[in-house]
Amino acid sequence: MALIAARGYFRSMPGAVERLRQRTLRAREFAGYERDGALLLFKSAVSGVAAWTVAQYVIVSPQPTYAPFVALLVVQSTVYRSLLHSVQYVGAVLLGVLAAGAASPLLGDNVGAFAVMLVAAVLVGHWRRLGIMGVQAPVAGIFAYSALMGDPETPMLWSIVSMVLLGAGVGLAVNLVLLPPMRCSTADRGVQELSTAVAALLQDMAEGLRAGIPDSGTVGDWRSRSRGLDSTVGKARSAIGHGAESISYNPRRMFRKHRPVAGFDGYRMMVETLARAAEQLRSIAFGLRKLLDDETGHTADGTFFRPYGEILALVADGVRYLGATAPDSEQHIRESAAACDERCERLAADAREKNAWPALGGLLTDASRLVEELSEAHARGAVRAD
Repeated sequence: MALIAARGYFRSMPGAVERLRQRTLRAREFAGYERDGALLLFKSAVSGVAAWTVAQYVIVSPQPTYAPFVALLVVQSTVYRSLLHSVQYVGAVLLGVLAAGAASPLLGDNVGAFAVMLVAAVLVGHWRRLGIMGVQAPVAGIFAYSALMGDPETPMLWSIVSMVLLGAGVGLAVNLVLLPPMRCSTADRGVQELSTAVAALLQDMAEGLRAGIPDSGTVGDWRSRSRGLDSTVGKARSAIGHGAESISYNPRRMFRKHRPVAGFDGYRMMVETLARAAEQLRSIAFGLRKLLDDETGHTADGTFFRPYGEILALVADGVRYLGATAPDSEQHIRESAAACDERCERLAADAREKNAWPALGGLLTDASRLVEELSEAHARGAVRAD
């Protein structure tokens, strides 16, 4: 069995080497996940070595390992996250060390003192403001208690605290100096992908309806795609969040010629507008499904579907221009909105004449809301990457 496993391992080696080579090439040639990962690995190594060197050879601390340990934890993917983790980790460690420093002199070196210290540190670690670093409070308390056993002196306690501060400072400085990433392009791509997905679904629905009465399978596919937009919306929101976080406290933002929308508010408005549009599309797909199942004869000649498809085609054009910074984008959206309103009113009047409003009114209302959402969002400053 061991021989078979060894053969399988060596057979997989060429593939692993090739994947590593491809990732290295992507990291060198393109900005993205591979490059960010390689840069984070490099910065972690630099911060750890620098912190240990200063602690061991410059300060000559009796507890030098604390410094590189903290430095490695502090180096994160963004400056904001590094700063946040620095503050949280230093706070957690200080509280844990203080718990050990109080328990050892007051209660002595025994099981009871250790238990009291550990319980106190665990309780402190659940403080919400310490975030994910709260777990480090009892860890720091355990190490500090061990270091203080038999020698409960203040200099030893200060040595641990100073190494924690040194490690946090070195890690934060390295992350500030060595090319902290700015993920503005990630936010751009997230918004663009969502806009493209919504416009593509609208266009496909428009073409399908203009071709005549769609079959149930086609409408079912539209419903499935409209539900799938939730995932794309979530990815866009996450991309904007990461992009906004990456420029917070980032010194590189001062040297960029192209700066993102202040606070990413325009991106957020764009995504929330498209998220509501996705909800309207789900409602439209559901309404079309009900209309196909209608037994009152409103779908017999397809007189509703074709003009309704024209309305959705105009809405798709509006989505393509939504948030664009081109001078004529606002005019295109106004023209699309006016044409949609005119067609919706015409279809609504026709539906009332045929007593078909109960069956068709919901679809027309959804289309009107879509147009209204797009017009209002563009006027309020929704922005996309052109």
